Amino acid sequence: MGSAEALACMPFVFKTHDFCAHAGIEPSSASRALRAAAAEGVITRLARGLWQRRDCEAPLAEHHSHHPFPPAWMNANECSLDAVFGSAPRRFSHMTALEAAGVPLVIGRQMSFPRESARTAMPLGITVFGEPRDRVPLFAARVTERTWMSSGTRAAIETAQHDIAAPQWDERIAWVFAEDGGGILNAEEAVEISEVLKMRAGLRRLSSIADALRRLAADDPDIGLGSVPGEWADIVNARRGDVWIRLHRSSRTPLEPSDAAWVDNERKVLWHRHPEALAASLST
Repeated sequence: MGSAEALACMPFVFKTHDFCAHAGIEPSSASRALRAAAAEGVITRLARGLWQRRDCEAPLAEHHSHHPFPPAWMNANECSLDAVFGSAPRRFSHMTALEAAGVPLVIGRQMSFPRESARTAMPLGITVFGEPRDRVPLFAARVTERTWMSSGTRAAIETAQHDIAAPQWDERIAWVFAEDGGGILNAEEAVEISEVLKMRAGLRRLSSIADALRRLAADDPDIGLGSVPGEWADIVNARRGDVWIRLHRSSRTPLEPSDAAWVDNERKVLWHRHPEALAASLST
């Protein structure tokens, strides 16, 4: 079979070795043919060994629930994930899901995959998080047959738990409490998530932020923090045996209260800067 005929039979997104097998040619010949097709504008190289056709539209993905992404992008995204990752479940998570819930920010794709296969998706330019397979669809809405979206509450907790999704995630959480009044989050769901998914550290960090903002608002009503929901400030306290944690795990704040800029004794959370700095960042 010739290269042109083989390309016409390939799915919307395909791998070099799939084309090689379908065309019945050696890998070196397949690579040359694909590079030539890309130069002619017939296909586009998405990543090493991964190609997308330009002579047709992506097949329609069946949507199970509302999502904020353009349909054409979502169709192509599903094809890319299927080609690289197969049929296993995956989930838009962390800051991507927080943005989808209504938090104003601009962030690249952040997705969670079954831990045993998470690295497979890295060539797609996704910030990848791995977790047990059975946790992927929990506390999430099903977007397509194989793709889920973290609820706003799960997105906030997992972001705070892992503290690697974005360098200013605490500012976005503060926005949720101060500007949105915590409206996109559900306190009862948060408690369940923290227990089922073992994310109490994330919940303690969220509660610490809410409590700090509430204290600032009480001390200075003109600071412009709006109405911080008290239920989030009171949602959790440290238990016997809980160790001190940093608000930001990656910060240099020592795990000693005497060296922290702000100490949350009730939740045993150490801040590397005073909450006033966090509050000030909301107005910039």
